[in-house]
Amino acid sequence: MLHDSLWFPPMVALLAALAWAAFWRWRKRPATAGLGLPIAVALGFAVLLGVMNASPRQLFERLPLLAVAALLLALPLCLFTRRWFVGVMTAIGALLCGWWMAGGPLVEADLIRAAPVVVTLALIVPLVMVESGGAWRGALASVALAAALWTSGVPGPWMLLAMILAAGALGQQVAGGGPVPDAARLTMAIVLTALLAGPVLARGAPADWAAALVPLAPLLLAARLFPRAKGWRVLVPMLPLAGLPGALAWWLARSG
Repeated sequence: MLHDSLWFPPMVALLAALAWAAFWRWRKRPATAGLGLPIAVALGFAVLLGVMNASPRQLFERLPLLAVAALLLALPLCLFTRRWFVGVMTAIGALLCGWWMAGGPLVEADLIRAAPVVVTLALIVPLVMVESGGAWRGALASVALAAALWTSGVPGPWMLLAMILAAGALGQQVAGGGPVPDAARLTMAIVLTALLAGPVLARGAPADWAAALVPLAPLLLAARLFPRAKGWRVLVPMLPLAGLPGALAWWLARSG
């Protein structure tokens, strides 16, 4: 790690997202303001880990390079906002996330073995992309994931990585305001999916599976169970929906 302080990398991400999103919102460029989250996440991961290995030994070492890839995919979304183009970039990001977190297989036999992971993550990314468009949804989901990774007790810097994502998402939401731009949503979808899948792939304990549900439950259910909750009011139904699997992760970690 480049820095030993628990709070320094998330603070870097928070300040980067706040500064970028606020400046471009002031310039009345909301699409460009959406780059605040991908920039913040890539910067925060670099400060925390400083790892850009093409063949990382530890699973969490895949995250810095994946964050850079998410930033590169988010860049054209500042210029091209047509739905079909956003869909194409989302599909590319989904396949990239699944392939990279599965080990980046290149040989046919390895591709076949990795196919379940690739397909599963490639399906989760567009779900998160669609459901994180409402204000505060992605931010709360990332905060909930950081808390769940803490309660699950998974070894490694997974909780700190989730804290960086949460800090960047909060900064983006506070400074950007309103609906989340496509660039920020795509980064949230790719990185959140990688973070919830990482502990499952690395350890696979029951607590890790429960922790993976913590951000997905409020994202997928809140809008459907409480369709009239808008803006910050969406936090009210999302909190208990995140808390139930979070409590399960805590109980499984303590009982296991």
